[in-house]
Amino acid sequence: MDEETRLSLLGRIKDPRNRAAWAEFDAVYRPMLFRFAKAHNLGDADADDVVQHCMSAVYVHIDGFSYDRNRGRFKSWLRTMVNNRCRDLIRRRHDSLLGRTGLARANQQEQEQEELPPEAFEKIWMEEHLRHGLECLQSEVVGWEYLAFHRYAIEERPVAQVCAEFGTTPAQLYKIKWRLTQRLREKIVPLLGENESGKAEDT
Repeated sequence: MDEETRLSLLGRIKDPRNRAAWAEFDAVYRPMLFRFAKAHNLGDADADDVVQHCMSAVYVHIDGFSYDRNRGRFKSWLRTMVNNRCRDLIRRRHDSLLGRTGLARANQQEQEQEELPPEAFEKIWMEEHLRHGLECLQSEVVGWEYLAFHRYAIEERPVAQVCAEFGTTPAQLYKIKWRLTQRLREKIVPLLGENESGKAEDT
């Protein structure tokens, strides 16, 4: 693994000239941020606003972002920023509703959606990193092996069913799963900000 790959994605985008890193960051985080916003029951236009606000903030602040545990992690910082922006947009909607109707309070369901619960945020966070890792892996694995891996490891289909579909043996399928799981990990680890030893950096 070369030096460029060993660095976490957050470390690589600290260089604004690193177009490849920023393209990868955009591919991972733009759909992720959109999902975060939609989870607050925002419409597409407001969700796009959240995405642009957060992406711009990352570009401005990433160079000075510290990995000091006492100053917080990138994931926590991003979650706070998403929640704050969504809350602002929802409150604007509430204010507009109050101005038109004179209601004493806004819709309760929207109020409850002002902050995305940590577990919901974590689910989207992990799903989007996995999605991107799988897309990268699929582009590199030629033939039926990726499909067999996906059926067995991701879709969790029975071994016998996958072997019958692809004309392979359980032993071969296990080897494919082990090999592609290692390659998938190599792609996801730098995105999540882990070092070579597998210990998570403070991202």
